[in-house]
Amino acid sequence: MDNRRFLKACELRDTGNLREALAEFYRIAEDTEDPIDKGGVLLNAGAIHQALGQYDQAREQLSAARRLVPQSEDSHNESSRDERLLQLEVRLGFEDADILSFEGKIEEALVKFDLLLKKHGSEMQDPEFREIYEMIQSRRGFILADLGRCREALPILKEAESFEARKAEVRFYLGHCYLADHEYSMAKGKLVEALKIGLYRRLEYRAHHELGIVYYRLKEYAQAKLEFVKGAEKADAEYIQQAQIWKWLENTSRSLGLKDEADRYSKLAMHS
Repeated sequence: MDNRRFLKACELRDTGNLREALAEFYRIAEDTEDPIDKGGVLLNAGAIHQALGQYDQAREQLSAARRLVPQSEDSHNESSRDERLLQLEVRLGFEDADILSFEGKIEEALVKFDLLLKKHGSEMQDPEFREIYEMIQSRRGFILADLGRCREALPILKEAESFEARKAEVRFYLGHCYLADHEYSMAKGKLVEALKIGLYRRLEYRAHHELGIVYYRLKEYAQAKLEFVKGAEKADAEYIQQAQIWKWLENTSRSLGLKDEADRYSKLAMHS
């Protein structure tokens, strides 16, 4: 495989040029003879399809990559297998689970992540597998938190604070879990950190809303109102209704003695 072309395709992907990167990964795959290298390239193509929301195409590329993987005669004797092959198998399993999570099938995704850790637990201790281990653990923590299983999520998320990637998301979910446990000061610190680092939109408005709840519980109503407004500005209509943002703004405005604003938010709440 031409490593320079591969790194260039990765650079295109990492700078947001997803379709251009996808086309280059396909061209590299066509020119690559080694089956494991080719499988790795197709894996990257599948990950881009996933990022584009093209889940069926993503699965097609994962299946194509998996067909290139030679099957071991003794599946229990992992130590005798090519390390590159093990890396590819683990990453294919990760992408399978990750697609499910992006499709909203988070319980199914969690099962796959758990099985992946169980099957490859010994390899996960090796430095070569550290990156994928951190990716799996982070996802498990996020999913458990979204399922409301914060007692299980917290130890994983605390471990994930030391990971190199996804620092903002880890802190958001820590804040989310501390809020669920009524640890408002702890929740405030983590949510503020997450927003300072920078979150993508879907978590950004959740962070503002949850920080608003924290400030409300701490009776810091002016700050609460500011965060609720920021959340409402960025959130979609479904989240505004689900999270009852207008109702929170109504109650916060009344606590601040802002009757006209409270009445306006009350009307918005009734019509949302």
